[in-house]
Amino acid sequence: MAKQLNLFNRQSLNVGREFKECLASVVSDSGLSRAEFLDRMNEVAARFGVRLMKGNCNGLTMATFEKWLNVDQSQYMPPLTALTILCEVGNTIEPLQVFARAVGLQVIDEQDKTLLLWAKEYQKAKLARQVMKRLESEI
Repeated sequence: MAKQLNLFNRQSLNVGREFKECLASVVSDSGLSRAEFLDRMNEVAARFGVRLMKGNCNGLTMATFEKWLNVDQSQYMPPLTALTILCEVGNTIEPLQVFARAVGLQVIDEQDKTLLLWAKEYQKAKLARQVMKRLESEI
């Protein structure tokens, strides 16, 4: 069943500026120069057969990459296929979090997923112990 979203109690759904700020932060926090980050993106994209740009380009150009990171150029956004490559090269899920937060969700990594599954199983076991204790008192 789909979750009904509440449009009145949330941040803006216009996340373009926040997203671009996040992308720029990912690149600057990576420890790589923009040129090195771009080269890695092109390498990873080529390895996985992902096209980062439309047309006949062999890879993402520095000019387009700079436009993606510039918050004042809102008309230039990376395609979704490039987002996965950017997250991989930057070793982060934060750009995905920007979109998830806008619709009241959160993206979690494998460690948090494991912790969440453990907590759910713990709650099931706790409930089972309570049922067993109640049944035992009736014996």
